[in-house]
Amino acid sequence: MPCVRFVPLGKEKVIRAGATILAAANQCDVPVGQSCSGDGICGWCRVTVLEGREHLAPPGPLEERLMKEKEFLQNERAACLARVQGDITVTTTYWGHE
Repeated sequence: MPCVRFVPLGKEKVIRAGATILAAANQCDVPVGQSCSGDGICGWCRVTVLEGREHLAPPGPLEERLMKEKEFLQNERAACLARVQGDITVTTTYWGHE
């Protein structure tokens, strides 16, 4: 089962394959910015994938549209839509990481 690590918070969560990054964050009380309740509209849940980008399912049409509209960088994904297939490490400026 994959593990999601949250830097610099020092938290991690083992989750079932196919769960979202947001689900892992919610399960271990990691705050993630959002205003759309995980519907893939606001883009505030943007995270930077530090390690394991290859362990995420490819973005679906909704996430691709969101990433384009909000001008995500290549190593950024929407936590509410990105599905985890293997171990990853993520961060965001929301957690005070520069």
